[in-house]
Formats: sequence, structure tokens, C-alpha cells
Amino acid sequence: MGQKLVVGPFNKGYRNDRTAFIIDNDNFPTLVNAYQWRGRVKRKRGTSRLGRLTRYFNSTVLSYNTGSTTITLNGSGVGNLLTGFSLQSTGNIIPGTVTITASVGPTVYTDPTQNGYLTPTGTGGVGAINYATGVITIPAQAGSTVTAIFRYYPDLPVMGLEDLIINVNQYPQTLAFDTKYSYQILPVAPYGIYDVSFYKNPPVSASLPGYTQKTVVTPTTWNGQDYQQFWTVNYQGALWATNGINVPFITTNIGMQFAPSSTITYNANTATTLTLTITNCPLVIGDFVFVNEFIGTTAAASLSLNFQSGYVTAAAPNTPGLAVKIVTITFPNATIAAGPYAPGIVQYLTTRVNTTIDCLRWYDGDPTDGNVTNPTLNGNHGWVNFAPPLSKTAFSIADLPKRQYYLVGARAIVPFKDRLLFFGPVIQSSDADSQIYLQDTIIYSQNGTPYYTASFTGDPSLSTTTYNPILLPVNQTATASAYWEDQTGFGGFISAGVDQPILTVSTNEDVLVVGFDRLQTRVVYSGNDIVPFNFFLINSELGSGSTFSAINLDKGVLTRGNRGFVLTTQVDCQRFDLDIPDQVFQIQLIANGAERVTAQRDFVNEWIYFTYPKNDPSVQVTHKFPNQTLFYNYRDNSFGVFNEAFTTYGQFRKQTGFTWSNIGETYGTWEEWNDPWNSGTSTLLQTEVIAGNQQGFIVFRADGTGETESLYIESFIANTVTSPNHCLDEGDYITFSGALGTISIQINGKIFSVSVIDNDTFTINPEIEDPFANPPTTTGTYFGGGLITRMYVPYIQTKQFPAAWDMGRKTRIGFQQYLLSRTVNSQIQLLLFLSQNATNAYNIGTIVPDQFSINNGLIYSTVLYTCPESTNLGLTPANINLQTPTASDQEQIWHRINTSLIGDTVQIGFTMSDEQMRNSDFVNQFSEIEIHGFIIDLNPSQMLV
Repeated sequence: MGQKLVVGPFNKGYRNDRTAFIIDNDNFPTLVNAYQWRGRVKRKRGTSRLGRLTRYFNSTVLSYNTGSTTITLNGSGVGNLLTGFSLQSTGNIIPGTVTITASVGPTVYTDPTQNGYLTPTGTGGVGAINYATGVITIPAQAGSTVTAIFRYYPDLPVMGLEDLIINVNQYPQTLAFDTKYSYQILPVAPYGIYDVSFYKNPPVSASLPGYTQKTVVTPTTWNGQDYQQFWTVNYQGALWATNGINVPFITTNIGMQFAPSSTITYNANTATTLTLTITNCPLVIGDFVFVNEFIGTTAAASLSLNFQSGYVTAAAPNTPGLAVKIVTITFPNATIAAGPYAPGIVQYLTTRVNTTIDCLRWYDGDPTDGNVTNPTLNGNHGWVNFAPPLSKTAFSIADLPKRQYYLVGARAIVPFKDRLLFFGPVIQSSDADSQIYLQDTIIYSQNGTPYYTASFTGDPSLSTTTYNPILLPVNQTATASAYWEDQTGFGGFISAGVDQPILTVSTNEDVLVVGFDRLQTRVVYSGNDIVPFNFFLINSELGSGSTFSAINLDKGVLTRGNRGFVLTTQVDCQRFDLDIPDQVFQIQLIANGAERVTAQRDFVNEWIYFTYPKNDPSVQVTHKFPNQTLFYNYRDNSFGVFNEAFTTYGQFRKQTGFTWSNIGETYGTWEEWNDPWNSGTSTLLQTEVIAGNQQGFIVFRADGTGETESLYIESFIANTVTSPNHCLDEGDYITFSGALGTISIQINGKIFSVSVIDNDTFTINPEIEDPFANPPTTTGTYFGGGLITRMYVPYIQTKQFPAAWDMGRKTRIGFQQYLLSRTVNSQIQLLLFLSQNATNAYNIGTIVPDQFSINNGLIYSTVLYTCPESTNLGLTPANINLQTPTASDQEQIWHRINTSLIGDTVQIGFTMSDEQMRNSDFVNQFSEIEIHGFIIDLNPSQMLV
């Protein structure tokens, strides 16, 4: 006797811990680029463009150019704007932003047409620019030197998208990082992005007598690896930042910016000034410093100078370059005893002596006027180096030899109980040119302030000493002793003593949940200033494995561990991935894969992304950057897998939305915007999830199913494309846009599948069945501007339904009815699998080159329409709809398929065919796929054998 099997609603998702014929009817053994959500199965959500990390460059302004101010064209008039000015060689220039001034003439060349040609052409030939490589050709200026102004994309991986809350009266803004620069992202459409990698240069004020603001704002950079994501926190008027720890720990990119005593000669001092000769000195008038470890004729004399912060009021020579300099430093509120002094150290707060190392830093706001296209630096705000002293005298920290140590790095920074805590800190002493990583230790500030830069008179260890803050954000205080660990009541440290690294930190209710490699602990506030914090063990089996995988829920903290995805409460730790227990072991661990894992919570939709580099031994090329996402619907406790590439996540709040005039600046055209007006992306100030990738692109994780450009083309030779760290897989589908040069007509707007050569290159393939429909490319000129949009193929497989096993019989599947959300004119592919064979769909057969399907018994189409069956089937106007007259207006409509196939079990698959993915009108590739349920007709058949 037959049955109607009704499946839906779908309350469960991806499950692979059991065979496909045992799992529940609404589980899916395969759910790729799709997910279960609120009773249905949907195609992976798409992306929309926010922007790309962008820098302004002016070769004649030292704040933007720390190298040569000019480049010399060769005998053919050829030069390179990127490599000639020591910028990122893989970067690409933004068309329409170039101004080149030659020494001969002088002649100004621009690119207003944005097509790779310069205006004017000049005598002797046509001026040209390749935006992708930076090469310029101006035959009329052969041998000339040129200066340049332009904006460009560094195309470095995005390593941080961080909330910026400087003013509590403003809505949070966004600060972005790549491996080298920091960027402000405007919350006003079209969401401009610009470089803010400059040190703070405060204006003249009455509290800084004798101070002169620097005329040239000092630039800065970071030196992290391409797996070192930024950890930031907003606290007491500033954003505090660290780019983490090299793994395995290497000290080459962490350290204090300072002049050691061996480079300093004491000259003279007054009550408020100190004059020194310093070799290898970057200081100029207007720079801020902190001094310590000077030895006077008495202990009291030493104390009158040490721990003071001040600013340079005289320097000879007063140039930004490194040289032997005589500098005078003013400490406006000090009373320095008469010298002489044996030299100590001078910490640089607003400049660097070593551009290859980073210390901790804080940021108190935009140092520019906010003009995206032509910024002006005012320098009133910006970055400040942070390396506080950890003791008044030599002191042993975490069983280290007694020295005077400074805090220079950390894995994580968290404010807790009115203190700032640094987890997994790196410390350094001035007499040892090495840094020490305290993997299981927390260093914390005193209660009340995390700042240490101040000018004062008296003993800094006494509570009666009055401090006058130097270089701080507005309305903040500082004490020189804020991190002292050898004096009661100030800062301190606590070590867990487990010889494992702290890897994750997250707040939960009134404690901190701290994950080690093989442990989960909680850090509890004791209320005792002598020992304010204590570790307590929660679980000694399920540790944490990735610092940026921690997601805080009220009931606990979710993290990716070495032994599972785990939920840690204050008293318990359990795996929450038991439906997919092997998934966590498919994360690639080589090439610092564990450090690349990143996660983000979507509060509106109630799901979480865990993104990681996948370990797939079957592929020829292994990508180092994350290229797969585990989707977790925490409301329904269901999973899915997305094959996408993102390096970090963040949150963004739009202060203005889209209008008729600016929608094209974000989406290109109205037709490319397919989010509904009432979607979350249209709600101003609503938190939206954003993501950055390995090439500096930043996108919204949109509500719709469209995709935006996410890769760029560096070069194009015949059908071989170079796109650094593209993270594409064999057989992926892409389309091109924006390419300039003769290659453009061959690729723009066309669809190709890819064959991966290596991490940076791939070939593009035309339609396999009809090579003339999308012909292979031929060699042509490429001037840059080319972008790549990825198109994702969903693949959904249901349970294997053993409908007649209780009778010992096979199952015959008859007609089926599928309830899908209505689209305008789209279709997907329906696959039918029989007899526990989940690899080969019976209704599609196997295609042999130059032959038809070897399954000659196939008489049914694999096409499943998601739109009303109408003229798309070739029906006449007299009978244009096989469905009810209201089908074209329904939000969901039924679609019927007739088959008659027999197998031990029946399994259904939903995907898209090669033909559907190559549709030149793009009616399928970005259309919604939403399955609400289906009904299948099943009957007992032959005996099981």
C-alpha cells in the first residue's frame, strides 16, 4: 500500500554523525551553501558591497610618503607608481584619482576618462597607466622625474573590523585593519574608507607650556603576519589594540619603541626640562616621550625625574629622519633635582625608532578632516604607543629574573571591574633585547585608570601625589604607577600556573570565561585589591583552539576547541556540535590555520558564523586563508556549510541608507540590488554583520541572495588569471566586471568556471557543451580595474527514505510536489538518488564525452522551476499556466514532478546544473531558493535483495 510522505516544516539541519537512512526526515546529510532556518531551507545569504580598504598617497607630503618623493622614468618614459614609491606591489590604483607632475615642462597628467590613458598625451606618444600594476608610460617625459598623487587599494588581507566608541554620545563607528594600516569607515552612504595610520599630534593648549604642534604628522604602520587578527576594546575614551602573538611565538615583530641608555648622553636639566644627546633618534619638536631608569646623585633625585612624561621643545637637527640629535624635553609639572644623571631610557609615544616592531597602542579618534578623496591631516587625534612600566624598582614577574619590565604586547585586552586586563602578555626589559611571552598570565592596571603618562612633582608611589595627565583622551586621568606590581594597591599580575597558553577570553555574567589549550577556567573578582582576581577550573578536557572563535551568549561562551565546538558556562563545558562531530577536525591546522579561525554572531537572524581554512586532501591546491564557514543556527541548534572566503568579521551601523542617487555607488545599478525594502539592511543604526577578505574587500552579509565583487584581477594572459590568494576551488563559477583594455569585451559580464593552478592563478573555462556560446579569451591588453564576482552552487541532500523496509521491500517513487518560494523566472536542478548511492543521481545519469547519457532510460527533466510554470515551458498564450490562476501572485507555490523509479531507498537532491549556472541573463545564479516542504508518493516494490 502506498503512502504520501509529507516532509516539512524543516526544524533540523546538517547532520552527518549517522548514516543517511537513519537520521530524521528533516535532517540533511549534505547541506552546502544552504541552511535551515525557521522551518525552511534556504540558499546561502549573499553579500553587498561596503568597500575596499583604501589609502591616499601624495609623494610630496611626508605624512603619506616615508620614502622617495619622486621617481625617475626610464629612457622610454616608463616608471611604476607602486613599486617606485615603495608601496604594496600587489596593490592597484583607483581609476580617476591620478595626478602626475613631471619635472620637464612642467606638465600635469591626469586620467579623467578612467580608461588607462593619461591626459594630455604629450609630445612623442600616448600617455598610459596600468591600474593593476602601477606602470605608467609617458614617452614625452623619458628620463624625467615625476611626483604623484593618487588613491589606491593596498590589497592586503583584512585583519580587523572593530567597533569604535570614542564618544559615548555617538553611535559606534567602525575601524578597520589590514596587516599594515588602520582605516576609518564612514557610517554615511556611500561608506567611504580612508587611512588613519597616524600618531596623535595634539593642539597647543595652556596645559602644555612651551609645546609646539608638529608641522608634519607622523605616520605609523603595523607589522603583523597575515593570520594575526586585531583584538581591540573601547575603554575610557580610547580604542586599545593589539595584533596578537606570533605562533609559534617569535619576538621579531613585538617590542618597545625606545632609546636605550647606551644611545643617550645626559647634557643638562632644569626643574622642568631635560637635555639629552640621542643617537638613532626619530624625535622632532612636538613629539611626546616617557622617561625612566635615570640615576641621579641620590635616590630622591632619581625619583624626581623617572616616570615622567613630557614633550620635545627643542631638537637639533629637527628632521623626521634618524640622526644624532640634541633634544630638550619639557615636563611641565615636574620638579627635577639638579644633575648629573646616568642615562636611563626614553620611550617614544608618538613616533617610532624601529618600523619593524609593534607595541600596544591606543587610538582616540580620526587624525584627518574625514575627506575621503583629498584628506587633510590635523593630527589632533590618532595613535599613541603604550608600554607602561610594571614596577617601581627591579621586580620578578611570573618567576622571571628581577628587572624593570614594561608591557609591550598581549593576546587579548579586556576591561573588567574598572581595570584593564592584558591576557597572555609580552613584557620586555630595557637591558635585555628580547621579549618574554607569559602565556598563562594576566597583567592588570590599577583600579580607576589604565593610563600612565603624566607630569607630576613628588613620589609616584604616594596617594597624595597630584598627577597632570599628558597626551590623554579628553577627561581622562593617569598615574605613573598604574601598572606597578611591586607596590600594593596599584597594578598586578596573576598566573594560572598551567603551562598552557590563554587562547580565548569572553565575559559571561559576572566573570570572565578564559580558555586555555586544554582547559576552561573562569576568572572571578575577589574584591581584594591585593589579589583582585582568581582562576577557577571549569573543565580539564575541552579547551579552546582559536582566539577569535569566542562568541558570548547569556548561557555561556561558544568557542572552537581542539576537541570540538564547545559551550562553556561558569560551571560546565560541553560540545554543542554532536550532530557533526567530525567537522571540527576538518579545519586546516598548518599555515597557522587555528589562528585564522574567526566568528561572528548575527543578532537579528539568530545565527553564528565560524569561518576557517578547510582541510581537504582531495584538492590539488590548499589555500591558507579561511575558505569555508560553519553556519550555526543557535535558535534551532542546526548547522550548514558555506564555501566562502573571509578573514575576519565585524559589525556595522548605517547612519544613512540608500537613495536613488547613491544606490549605484554601492551596488552598481538598481538591478543588482535584490534585498527587500523591509529587510534589515534598510533599518538605519541596526547592527549588521560585515566581513573582510584576503584582498581587502569588505562586504555586508546581506539579507538577499545576490553577490558583490570580492576579488580583483592583477593580470590577464589569454585564459589565465592572476588574482593573489583567490581562494577559489576547482569548478567554481565566476563573472567579471570593470576590466579595462581590449580584454574587456571578451570577459566583462561573461560567466566562466575555473580550473585552479595555484593559490594565485587559475584558468577560466567557457561552457563545456557549447564552446561557441562563451568563447575562450585571446591575448589582449589589460589596464586593470577588473573585478571578480563569485557565484555559489547550493547542494542540498535529504535523508535516504526507506519507506518500505518494514515490509522487506524496495521503494518506488512516483510523483512529487515541492513547495518553494516564488521567483520571477528561475529554476534549480532536482536530483533523485536511489539505493544508498548518494554520489550518482539516477535521473541525470553519467555524461561521457561525445556521447549522450549512458542511462538511456531517462525520460524526465531534472529542471525544477521555482517560478510559475508558464511560457518558460513553451505554453501558448491560451494556456499559459499549469497552476492555479493565482500562482503568479502567491508567495509560495507548489511544483509537481512525475517519475517512476525504484530503489532500496529514495533520496532527493537540490542543486544547480552547469547550464543553469551559465545562464547569460543571470536569472538563476542569484535568485532565491527557499524550500518549505515536499510531498512524495512512495509505494512498496520488489523484495530487498
